[in-house]
Amino acid sequence: MPDIFEATNGQGFKQAVVESQNLRLRIIQAADAYKAFSLIKDPEVTRYLMWDGPKTINELRLAYRDEAADFETGHRYSFAIERVDKPGLIGSLAFRLIGYKEQALIGYWLGHKYWTKGYMTEAIRLSVHFAFKHLKAERIFGGVFKGNQPSRRTLEKNGFQLDGTLRRDILVRGTWTDVWFMSLLREEWEQNPARYTR
Repeated sequence: MPDIFEATNGQGFKQAVVESQNLRLRIIQAADAYKAFSLIKDPEVTRYLMWDGPKTINELRLAYRDEAADFETGHRYSFAIERVDKPGLIGSLAFRLIGYKEQALIGYWLGHKYWTKGYMTEAIRLSVHFAFKHLKAERIFGGVFKGNQPSRRTLEKNGFQLDGTLRRDILVRGTWTDVWFMSLLREEWEQNPARYTR
């Protein structure tokens, strides 16, 4: 299936679907909250997140409703990650344009039972193509809690480089946490854009 995009007048999209042979990224919807809630409340997942997850399904449903609206305005781009052969959310990935609109902050999570299958590596690969081609990003950057080697490796497989360690950058559950700061530049993507498709 070809990628589907329907842009609004600004930097937003009414429709956005990016697909490979195995995965599909689509705009997150309020209905995704029911599947996401059980996945994101897993302590194995939340230990790598800045928050403990939503308190209720309705809280998450309302958040996803707002995120879908944000996709249209270009305020934030939140994707549901799902398998092509078995639709239904298995994780989420989002971009926010920070400061200069060409700077895209990436964040993501994946349900624990889907770890170590290459899904997040593939989802990031597809999203990188989206950010550089459709958002015209100059740089994609993100932070990984120091010690979360699998997440760091996932970014590295997609060409991200370690810019440095931000010491005691984030207060997480009462503990100051160091963050690996990683980025990928447009010029690096332009050297081999086909790497980030299909």
